[in-house]
Amino acid sequence: MRAQQTPIALTGTLVMPDTVIENGTVLIQDGRIIASGAHVTLPSNARVMNLDGILAPGLIDLHNHLSWNIFPRWKPIEEFGNRYDWQQKPVYKIQMTAPHELIVREGLECEAERYAEVKAITEGETSVTGSMHGTCVQHLTRNLDVDPELGPGLGKVIYDVFPLQMTPEALAEADTALDAHPRGALLIHLGEGAPYDASAMREFAMLKGRGLLRPGVSLIHGVAITPEGFAEMAGKGVGLIWSPRSNVELYGDTANVAAAKTASVHIALAPDWSPTGSVGLLGELNYASMWNQAQVSPPFTDKDLVMMATANAAELVNMSGQIGSLAPGHAADLIVLRKGSNLHDAYWTVTHSSPQDLELVLIGGRPLYGNPDLMEMFGGGETLQICGATKKLASGGKAFADTEQKLDRAMHQTGRFLAPLAECGY
Repeated sequence: MRAQQTPIALTGTLVMPDTVIENGTVLIQDGRIIASGAHVTLPSNARVMNLDGILAPGLIDLHNHLSWNIFPRWKPIEEFGNRYDWQQKPVYKIQMTAPHELIVREGLECEAERYAEVKAITEGETSVTGSMHGTCVQHLTRNLDVDPELGPGLGKVIYDVFPLQMTPEALAEADTALDAHPRGALLIHLGEGAPYDASAMREFAMLKGRGLLRPGVSLIHGVAITPEGFAEMAGKGVGLIWSPRSNVELYGDTANVAAAKTASVHIALAPDWSPTGSVGLLGELNYASMWNQAQVSPPFTDKDLVMMATANAAELVNMSGQIGSLAPGHAADLIVLRKGSNLHDAYWTVTHSSPQDLELVLIGGRPLYGNPDLMEMFGGGETLQICGATKKLASGGKAFADTEQKLDRAMHQTGRFLAPLAECGY
């Protein structure tokens, strides 16, 4: 990510790793946070931005399928036992796979991933995974499983949708990444189905048979994993990536995260894809908070949920010293949210913010998206309308409107329409 040379000092309420600091400052230079806290000495040439908002680490999405996020919400009329059920349905082929294949045939897969990266940014995401086409990386967000642009000395992040079908060569690559120093990460879809679905439950035993229950591995979904399974995961240093909205919409329930927490499994939160999950992590934080409140004994605090979308996610990909925190030394990936009522703390604000509340997004110290008055301080950008709010996007010289137009035209050929960047009102 391109970074500024002149130091930038942002002031506001800081969401730090262990606490919230009112009237704090984050000092940024050359793409990194060089100081943060209540008392920061500023260099004489620092550019100071006094923000009456919540400054939080950029959100980290460890579970997505980027090129599919051009599709509007898919609303099947039934719940399914596991992911193999809905993938075989004619309606899924008609509404999803056939149109996606047309987009690829038209050579628009990179445009689709560009659209998805912008969509992620408007949801406060600064790091993503799930690119289907590695050559399509747009370098708007950080693509952790392709090129996070954080410099040398990082382990390889491998993202796999069907881990039980991994070839011997792919399995050897994963083993090499997990054995490396620094260690890489393997993020795999597993146990995706209704609780105690026999096929989904069997996957966990098959995974162990492949020798993949080991440190550095994180399971995506895990709806069918039992409390005993979570205890085994914790003992092996295996993480969980939780996507509650998509789970509930497809299977009627989500993973037993209370059992996972009791077992001390490290949990990250991620939105899955737009068709059945949330548009992005701000939306998924809203949904997870709503789900949490509906439980008889809510297993999480708002702080827990925020950590799942930031520090916990960074930990699962072994990047805790690089992203997911406003601590000094980390990449200057951060978001600014409109401050809410004094009745609630900063963590509550993060878990209850909407896209129109997102005032600024910096990635590698570069202001990439936000309110027009703030973006104009750094050269402006292309105008976007998000839920009735006007925002600006620094799109890197390529008009985002052209991407929208190309995709919308192609989608109409399939009888579908291009999904909006945001869902308003969640």
